Amino acid sequence: MKKKITIVSALLISGITFSQLGINTSSPKATLDISAKIPTGTTTSPEGLLIPQVNRERAQSMTGVALSTMIYVNEVSTGSQSGNAVNIDNVGYYYFNGSVWIRLSADTSKFVDKSIYTADGSLEANRTVTQGANTLAFTGNAVNAFSVDGSTLSVDAANDRLGVGTTAPEVKLHVEGSSILNAARTVSSTKNALDINIGQNGYSYGNRTDNFGINIASRSTVGTGPVARINFGDNNVTTAGSGKYLSFSVGNELNELMFLTSSNSGRVGIGTSAPTHKLHVNGTNPLRLQGLSAGNTSTDSLMVVDATGVVKRIGALGSLSMIPSAAIFRLETPQLNFLQTQAIGERQVVPMSLVKNTIPGMSFNAATSTITFPAGTYQMTFVYEALHNATGCTISSYFVDFPLNTGSTRIHSTASHIEGVVSNHGSTITYATTVPANRTWTITLGRGQSGNCAGAGMSLTAYSTQLLVYRMGD
Repeated sequence: MKKKITIVSALLISGITFSQLGINTSSPKATLDISAKIPTGTTTSPEGLLIPQVNRERAQSMTGVALSTMIYVNEVSTGSQSGNAVNIDNVGYYYFNGSVWIRLSADTSKFVDKSIYTADGSLEANRTVTQGANTLAFTGNAVNAFSVDGSTLSVDAANDRLGVGTTAPEVKLHVEGSSILNAARTVSSTKNALDINIGQNGYSYGNRTDNFGINIASRSTVGTGPVARINFGDNNVTTAGSGKYLSFSVGNELNELMFLTSSNSGRVGIGTSAPTHKLHVNGTNPLRLQGLSAGNTSTDSLMVVDATGVVKRIGALGSLSMIPSAAIFRLETPQLNFLQTQAIGERQVVPMSLVKNTIPGMSFNAATSTITFPAGTYQMTFVYEALHNATGCTISSYFVDFPLNTGSTRIHSTASHIEGVVSNHGSTITYATTVPANRTWTITLGRGQSGNCAGAGMSLTAYSTQLLVYRMGD
């Protein structure tokens, strides 16, 4: 008893003197400093700090517990996991935080290092890394150095490549499967949905070589190789200049079926990479237009091709002086006893109707049977068919006074027939003439002097009597 009192007294005196208490040490370094009595060696005597042991029910029943109080719960079959014991679900060390007991340690399995640096692991909840101004870098030298969900995203650190849908990218960006570039989501200040840079100091890509801007190819065992290409760059082989180009090729070869260039304010070549005009098509029978609407011969221009293949526009069909155009007039009502009152050398109006007119500038007054001509050279053909039944009349003589620049010229025609009965006869009177603009001429037929017919008995036949006017090409 004396020995125990002496030790306790010494401890108390030491604590009072230095405000520190040491067990197995004469120089405590904290409020309570417990040192092992035998810190080294193979002795079997136990040493350590024994914390009070209670069951869960006892811990749950405590009141007035000071903050940071520590206990060891050695049994959890009693009490309940509620109140201040809500966290007591297993044996172990617990400390009091002022409200509930907090477990100081879990079972040993939960102390396994599960960081990604030593083993695989799983997130137990959503996590967010807030970097702020700090950087986060990964370095590696493997082909699939970093990946997400297998081949969804793969970083080839060995070759500086990125794969989407593949763990073995073959180029800087290798995408397996379909993709979408949604330009609609760009802000209003963004001008380009996709920028492709082909010019940089020290690099010659994009100059007029075999470099392809976009290559579309097949890796099938059948028909492998290029399918189509979109090529772009500069026409100058060594130094970038003003000859920018964009071309399209289809097939295994670089055929550049369509070639666009900025030279000379922009040209397009089809079948040629050296277009000389805005649109230059090279090939056998290179142009076919299908589905065209009908045009207007009076107003629509004609397309012609010169000796070098250049397409040009000329005037409307009706305005072309080198192409003959025609007008057709026809008698549609029979004229009975025609020229009955006309003597030799006198004429009678033939009341014709206009059937067709393709001569620009020509007009016709049906009320007076008068034609107004545009300037030009014309071939005029008067076709008549008549009946005659007068006694003593066997030869009919007719004339047409065709227009000239000023005045007219008379052309005769005679036809023989039987007297006293209805007898058909007819002929054609043709003349070529040149008239000035706005020259007027009335369609008439006169009685000639070489016949022996006069008075009634002659009828001019409808539909068989007509006038054809051709405007000759200049």
